[in-house]
Amino acid sequence: MRRIFAIAALTLLPAVAQGQSIDDIFGEAIRDNISSALSVYGISAVPSETASTLRLESESDTYDTFLASQLGGGFTLSDSVPLYLEGFIGISRYDPVFLISDGTTDSLLPLKWTTVSATGGIGWEFELTENLSLLPMPQISIGRVQSDSSIAAQIIADGIGLDTSFINGGGATVGGIGGSLTLAYNKRWDSDYEVDFTLRHTHMILRPILGDSDLSGEADAITTGYWSRLRIPTGAQLFNRPVRIVLENSGSVLWGDQGTVMGTDWLAQIGAGGEVDLDETFVPWITTTRLVARYTVGQRLTGFSIGLAASF
Repeated sequence: MRRIFAIAALTLLPAVAQGQSIDDIFGEAIRDNISSALSVYGISAVPSETASTLRLESESDTYDTFLASQLGGGFTLSDSVPLYLEGFIGISRYDPVFLISDGTTDSLLPLKWTTVSATGGIGWEFELTENLSLLPMPQISIGRVQSDSSIAAQIIADGIGLDTSFINGGGATVGGIGGSLTLAYNKRWDSDYEVDFTLRHTHMILRPILGDSDLSGEADAITTGYWSRLRIPTGAQLFNRPVRIVLENSGSVLWGDQGTVMGTDWLAQIGAGGEVDLDETFVPWITTTRLVARYTVGQRLTGFSIGLAASF
Protein backbone atom coordinates (compact mmCIF):
# COMPACT_ATOMS: atom_id res chain seq x y z
CA MET A 1 0.00 0.00 0.00
CA ARG A 2 2.39 2.69 1.17
CA ARG A 3 4.97 1.43 -1.27
CA ILE A 4 2.87 3.13 -3.93
CA PHE A 5 3.00 6.43 -2.02
CA ALA A 6 6.77 6.18 -1.97
CA ILE A 7 7.10 5.43 -5.68
CA ALA A 8 4.96 8.44 -6.56
CA ALA A 9 6.77 10.70 -4.13
CA LEU A 10 10.34 9.66 -4.88
CA THR A 11 9.99 10.86 -8.45
CA LEU A 12 8.31 14.07 -7.41
CA LEU A 13 11.04 16.59 -6.62
CA PRO A 14 13.97 17.61 -8.83
CA ALA A 15 17.35 18.68 -7.53
CA VAL A 16 17.04 21.77 -5.33
CA ALA A 17 19.27 24.78 -5.74
CA GLN A 18 21.12 26.12 -2.70
CA GLY A 19 19.19 28.90 -0.99
CA GLN A 20 15.82 27.83 -2.38
CA SER A 21 13.03 28.26 0.15
CA ILE A 22 11.96 25.02 1.81
CA ASP A 23 8.41 26.35 1.73
CA ASP A 24 8.59 26.54 -2.07
CA ILE A 25 9.74 22.92 -2.17
CA PHE A 26 6.89 21.67 -0.01
CA GLY A 27 4.36 23.91 -1.69
CA GLU A 28 5.21 22.23 -5.00
CA ALA A 29 5.15 18.79 -3.40
CA ILE A 30 1.73 19.35 -1.89
CA ARG A 31 0.28 20.69 -5.13
CA ASP A 32 1.61 17.78 -7.17
CA ASN A 33 0.71 15.11 -4.60
CA ILE A 34 -2.73 16.42 -3.65
CA SER A 35 -4.60 13.80 -5.70
CA SER A 36 -2.93 10.99 -3.73
CA ALA A 37 -3.76 12.76 -0.47
CA LEU A 38 -7.40 13.13 -1.57
CA SER A 39 -7.51 9.42 -2.38
CA VAL A 40 -6.45 8.54 1.15
CA TYR A 41 -8.99 11.03 2.50
CA GLY A 42 -11.62 9.01 0.64
CA ILE A 43 -10.73 5.86 2.58
CA SER A 44 -11.92 7.37 5.88
CA ALA A 45 -14.63 9.58 4.33
CA VAL A 46 -16.69 6.80 2.68
CA PRO A 47 -19.14 5.48 5.33
CA SER A 48 -18.65 1.87 6.43
CA GLU A 49 -21.11 -0.47 8.14
CA THR A 50 -18.17 -1.80 10.18
CA ALA A 51 -16.98 1.60 11.46
CA SER A 52 -13.95 0.91 13.63
CA THR A 53 -10.25 1.54 14.13
CA LEU A 54 -8.31 -0.18 11.34
CA ARG A 55 -4.59 -0.91 11.05
CA LEU A 56 -3.19 -2.23 7.77
CA GLU A 57 0.30 -3.58 7.12
CA SER A 58 1.87 -4.08 3.69
CA GLU A 59 4.61 -6.53 2.72
CA SER A 60 7.14 -3.69 2.51
CA ASP A 61 9.64 -3.47 5.37
CA THR A 62 9.99 0.29 4.94
CA TYR A 63 6.43 1.41 4.34
CA ASP A 64 4.46 -0.94 6.50
CA THR A 65 1.40 0.58 8.17
CA PHE A 66 -1.69 2.65 7.53
CA LEU A 67 -4.02 3.71 10.34
CA ALA A 68 -7.65 4.78 10.03
CA SER A 69 -10.54 5.25 12.44
CA GLN A 70 -14.19 5.91 11.74
CA LEU A 71 -17.11 6.60 14.07
CA GLY A 72 -20.72 7.04 13.07
CA GLY A 73 -24.00 5.45 12.14
CA GLY A 74 -27.49 6.07 10.87
CA PHE A 75 -31.14 5.71 11.77
CA THR A 76 -34.63 5.87 10.28
CA LEU A 77 -36.96 8.43 11.86
CA SER A 78 -39.94 6.06 12.12
CA ASP A 79 -41.87 3.34 10.30
CA SER A 80 -44.37 5.93 9.06
CA VAL A 81 -41.66 8.41 7.99
CA PRO A 82 -38.75 6.32 6.60
CA LEU A 83 -36.36 9.27 6.33
CA TYR A 84 -32.85 7.96 6.92
CA LEU A 85 -30.10 10.13 8.42
CA GLU A 86 -26.43 9.12 8.43
CA GLY A 87 -23.27 10.70 9.79
CA PHE A 88 -19.63 9.61 10.11
CA ILE A 89 -16.40 11.18 11.23
CA GLY A 90 -13.07 9.66 10.23
CA ILE A 91 -9.34 10.13 10.67
CA SER A 92 -6.41 8.47 8.90
CA ARG A 93 -2.63 8.63 9.15
CA TYR A 94 -0.09 7.70 6.48
CA ASP A 95 3.50 8.63 5.61
CA PRO A 96 4.64 8.93 2.01
CA VAL A 97 8.37 9.59 1.59
CA PHE A 98 9.85 12.46 -0.43
CA LEU A 99 13.32 12.55 -1.97
CA ILE A 100 15.07 15.92 -1.70
CA SER A 101 18.43 16.51 -3.36
CA ASP A 102 20.90 19.41 -3.50
CA GLY A 103 22.58 17.87 -6.55
CA THR A 104 25.13 15.82 -4.61
CA THR A 105 23.30 14.61 -1.51
CA ASP A 106 19.94 12.84 -1.49
CA SER A 107 17.76 12.79 1.60
CA LEU A 108 14.63 10.74 2.23
CA LEU A 109 11.98 12.78 4.04
CA PRO A 110 9.21 10.90 5.88
CA LEU A 111 6.36 13.36 5.42
CA LYS A 112 3.40 12.16 7.46
CA TRP A 113 -0.11 13.20 6.47
CA THR A 114 -3.25 13.25 8.58
CA THR A 115 -6.77 13.38 7.13
CA VAL A 116 -9.86 14.30 9.13
CA SER A 117 -13.32 13.98 7.56
CA ALA A 118 -16.99 14.45 8.35
CA THR A 119 -19.52 12.82 6.02
CA GLY A 120 -23.30 12.99 6.17
CA GLY A 121 -26.23 11.81 4.12
CA ILE A 122 -30.03 12.01 3.94
CA GLY A 123 -32.00 9.28 2.21
CA TRP A 124 -35.39 7.62 1.97
CA GLU A 125 -35.86 3.94 2.83
CA PHE A 126 -38.14 2.09 0.41
CA GLU A 127 -39.57 -1.14 1.84
CA LEU A 128 -39.54 -3.73 -0.95
CA THR A 129 -40.68 -6.67 1.21
CA GLU A 130 -41.11 -7.30 4.92
CA ASN A 131 -37.37 -7.94 5.30
CA LEU A 132 -35.84 -6.17 2.28
CA SER A 133 -35.38 -2.42 1.74
CA LEU A 134 -33.72 -0.09 -0.78
CA LEU A 135 -32.03 3.14 0.32
CA PRO A 136 -30.79 5.81 -2.12
CA MET A 137 -28.91 8.61 -0.39
CA PRO A 138 -27.04 11.77 -1.50
CA GLN A 139 -23.96 12.54 0.62
CA ILE A 140 -21.55 15.37 1.30
CA SER A 141 -18.19 15.43 3.04
CA ILE A 142 -15.88 18.12 4.37
CA GLY A 143 -12.52 17.80 6.07
CA ARG A 144 -8.82 18.51 6.05
CA VAL A 145 -5.65 16.93 4.69
CA GLN A 146 -2.64 18.17 6.64
CA SER A 147 1.07 17.34 6.50
CA ASP A 148 3.75 17.44 9.18
CA SER A 149 6.05 19.31 6.80
CA SER A 150 7.06 22.08 9.18
CA ILE A 151 8.86 19.69 11.57
CA ALA A 152 10.23 17.31 8.96
CA ALA A 153 11.30 20.17 6.68
CA GLN A 154 13.46 21.68 9.39
CA ILE A 155 15.40 18.42 9.83
CA ILE A 156 16.06 17.97 6.12
CA ALA A 157 16.78 21.66 5.52
CA ASP A 158 19.44 21.62 8.23
CA GLY A 159 20.97 18.49 6.70
CA ILE A 160 21.37 19.84 3.15
CA GLY A 161 21.73 23.55 3.88
CA LEU A 162 18.46 24.91 2.52
CA ASP A 163 17.02 28.30 3.48
CA THR A 164 14.60 27.86 6.40
CA SER A 165 13.59 31.47 6.86
CA PHE A 166 9.94 30.60 6.35
CA ILE A 167 8.58 27.12 6.98
CA ASN A 168 4.88 26.45 6.91
CA GLY A 169 3.03 23.15 7.23
CA GLY A 170 1.07 22.26 4.12
CA GLY A 171 -2.37 20.89 3.57
CA ALA A 172 -5.75 21.45 2.00
CA THR A 173 -9.41 21.78 2.97
CA VAL A 174 -11.37 19.06 1.19
CA GLY A 175 -14.97 18.92 0.04
CA GLY A 176 -16.80 15.95 -1.41
CA ILE A 177 -20.17 15.29 -3.01
CA GLY A 178 -21.75 12.07 -4.15
CA GLY A 179 -24.20 9.42 -3.11
CA SER A 180 -24.84 5.79 -2.32
CA LEU A 181 -27.38 3.07 -3.02
CA THR A 182 -27.95 0.38 -0.39
CA LEU A 183 -29.91 -2.86 -0.49
CA ALA A 184 -30.49 -4.18 3.05
CA TYR A 185 -31.96 -7.46 4.33
CA ASN A 186 -32.81 -8.26 7.96
CA LYS A 187 -34.61 -11.21 9.52
CA ARG A 188 -34.98 -12.24 13.17
CA TRP A 189 -36.47 -15.55 14.30
CA ASP A 190 -38.38 -16.35 17.48
CA SER A 191 -35.38 -18.40 18.62
CA ASP A 192 -33.42 -15.09 18.77
CA TYR A 193 -31.22 -15.93 15.81
CA GLU A 194 -30.83 -12.91 13.50
CA VAL A 195 -29.19 -12.31 10.12
CA ASP A 196 -28.33 -9.03 8.35
CA PHE A 197 -27.01 -8.56 4.82
CA THR A 198 -26.19 -5.24 3.15
CA LEU A 199 -25.01 -4.47 -0.37
CA ARG A 200 -23.86 -0.87 -0.87
CA HIS A 201 -22.33 1.17 -3.69
CA THR A 202 -20.87 4.61 -2.91
CA HIS A 203 -19.35 7.19 -5.26
CA MET A 204 -17.92 10.51 -4.06
CA ILE A 205 -15.89 13.15 -5.91
CA LEU A 206 -13.30 14.89 -3.71
CA ARG A 207 -11.64 18.25 -4.41
CA PRO A 208 -9.80 21.03 -2.54
CA ILE A 209 -12.22 23.83 -1.59
CA LEU A 210 -12.36 27.24 0.10
CA GLY A 211 -8.94 28.93 0.20
CA ASP A 212 -7.28 25.83 -1.21
CA SER A 213 -9.42 25.60 -4.33
CA ASP A 214 -6.48 26.81 -6.45
CA LEU A 215 -4.72 23.50 -5.74
CA SER A 216 -5.12 21.26 -8.75
CA GLY A 217 -6.34 17.80 -7.85
CA GLU A 218 -9.35 15.52 -7.73
CA ALA A 219 -10.06 11.99 -6.56
CA ASP A 220 -12.90 9.54 -7.06
CA ALA A 221 -13.82 7.50 -4.00
CA ILE A 222 -15.79 4.56 -5.41
CA THR A 223 -16.58 1.50 -3.32
CA THR A 224 -18.91 -1.46 -3.81
CA GLY A 225 -19.18 -3.64 -0.76
CA TYR A 226 -21.25 -6.22 1.05
CA TRP A 227 -21.56 -6.79 4.77
CA SER A 228 -23.21 -9.69 6.61
CA ARG A 229 -23.80 -10.44 10.28
CA LEU A 230 -25.15 -13.52 12.07
CA ARG A 231 -26.28 -13.26 15.70
CA ILE A 232 -26.41 -16.51 17.68
CA PRO A 233 -28.04 -16.77 21.14
CA THR A 234 -25.80 -18.18 23.90
CA GLY A 235 -28.27 -18.64 26.73
CA ALA A 236 -25.99 -16.51 28.93
CA GLN A 237 -27.08 -13.24 30.48
CA LEU A 238 -25.49 -9.92 31.47
CA PHE A 239 -27.49 -7.37 33.51
CA ASN A 240 -30.23 -10.02 33.36
CA ARG A 241 -30.37 -9.55 29.59
CA PRO A 242 -29.43 -12.06 26.82
CA VAL A 243 -25.95 -12.24 25.30
CA ARG A 244 -25.46 -13.26 21.68
CA ILE A 245 -22.39 -14.26 19.64
CA VAL A 246 -21.82 -12.05 16.59
CA LEU A 247 -20.14 -13.37 13.43
CA GLU A 248 -19.38 -11.03 10.52
CA ASN A 249 -18.13 -11.27 6.96
CA SER A 250 -17.64 -8.37 4.54
CA GLY A 251 -15.84 -7.46 1.35
CA SER A 252 -15.38 -4.43 -0.85
CA VAL A 253 -14.11 -3.58 -4.30
CA LEU A 254 -12.23 -0.26 -4.56
CA TRP A 255 -13.05 0.95 -8.06
CA GLY A 256 -11.71 4.47 -7.50
CA ASP A 257 -8.45 6.09 -6.54
CA GLN A 258 -8.36 4.56 -3.04
CA GLY A 259 -7.36 1.23 -4.57
CA THR A 260 -4.47 2.85 -6.43
CA VAL A 261 -2.89 4.48 -3.39
CA MET A 262 -3.54 1.51 -1.10
CA GLY A 263 -2.04 -1.00 -3.51
CA THR A 264 -5.12 -3.23 -3.54
CA ASP A 265 -8.33 -3.32 -5.56
CA TRP A 266 -10.24 -5.21 -2.87
CA LEU A 267 -10.52 -5.79 0.87
CA ALA A 268 -12.12 -8.69 2.74
CA GLN A 269 -12.95 -8.98 6.44
CA ILE A 270 -14.03 -11.62 8.90
CA GLY A 271 -15.00 -10.80 12.45
CA ALA A 272 -16.28 -12.26 15.69
CA GLY A 273 -17.48 -10.78 18.94
CA GLY A 274 -20.37 -10.49 21.34
CA GLU A 275 -23.54 -8.45 21.74
CA VAL A 276 -25.55 -7.61 24.86
CA ASP A 277 -29.22 -6.68 24.81
CA LEU A 278 -29.52 -3.62 27.07
CA ASP A 279 -33.18 -2.93 26.46
CA GLU A 280 -35.17 -2.45 29.69
CA THR A 281 -31.98 -1.96 31.74
CA PHE A 282 -30.58 1.03 33.65
CA VAL A 283 -28.62 2.10 30.53
CA PRO A 284 -30.59 4.96 28.92
CA TRP A 285 -31.51 5.00 25.20
CA ILE A 286 -29.17 2.13 24.18
CA THR A 287 -30.95 -1.10 23.20
CA THR A 288 -27.91 -3.21 22.26
CA THR A 289 -24.14 -2.89 22.35
CA ARG A 290 -21.50 -5.10 20.74
CA LEU A 291 -17.75 -5.51 20.53
CA VAL A 292 -16.28 -7.13 17.40
CA ALA A 293 -12.67 -7.89 16.41
CA ARG A 294 -12.02 -8.15 12.66
CA TYR A 295 -9.22 -9.43 10.45
CA THR A 296 -8.70 -7.72 7.08
CA VAL A 297 -6.85 -8.95 3.99
CA GLY A 298 -6.16 -7.46 0.55
CA GLN A 299 -3.55 -7.68 -2.20
CA ARG A 300 -0.13 -7.61 -0.48
CA LEU A 301 -1.54 -6.33 2.81
CA THR A 302 -3.18 -7.55 6.00
CA GLY A 303 -4.76 -5.75 8.91
CA PHE A 304 -6.97 -5.88 11.94
CA SER A 305 -9.63 -3.69 13.54
CA ILE A 306 -11.67 -3.36 16.70
CA GLY A 307 -15.22 -2.04 16.58
CA LEU A 308 -17.54 -0.98 19.41
CA ALA A 309 -21.11 -0.25 18.39
CA ALA A 310 -24.44 0.60 20.01
CA SER A 311 -28.03 0.60 18.77
CA PHE A 312 -30.63 3.10 19.93
